[in-house]
Amino acid sequence: MTQDPSHPAMALNTRFSEVECLAESHQHLSKESLGGNKPANAVLHKVLNQLEELLSDMKADVTRLPNMLSRIPPVSGRLQMSERSILSRLTSRGSEPPPQQVRRAAWRRGGPEGFDPAS
Repeated sequence: MTQDPSHPAMALNTRFSEVECLAESHQHLSKESLGGNKPANAVLHKVLNQLEELLSDMKADVTRLPNMLSRIPPVSGRLQMSERSILSRLTSRGSEPPPQQVRRAAWRRGGPEGFDPAS
């Protein structure tokens, strides 16, 4: 599966990253503004306006999200498997390690099964 950059979930994630980055990179401005630094105060107001716009966009993304999620086909349809077969595969694979791990463990014990290093 690929991720669609225009999907509201991806847009929400991108905007969240932007908010986080903007807030972290300008967190020092509040102290400087309280200290009477007028240029810092002007920049702080611009940053706060940007944050407000991003949060408004995020709110719009969140309101579109339930509609978009309801359009995603069920997992069983995407995998083209019945729910029962999905559960069966999940439970049977959980108790046994993948084949590659079994081979590595055998080599650590001295080689693959049936291999005698003395012969």
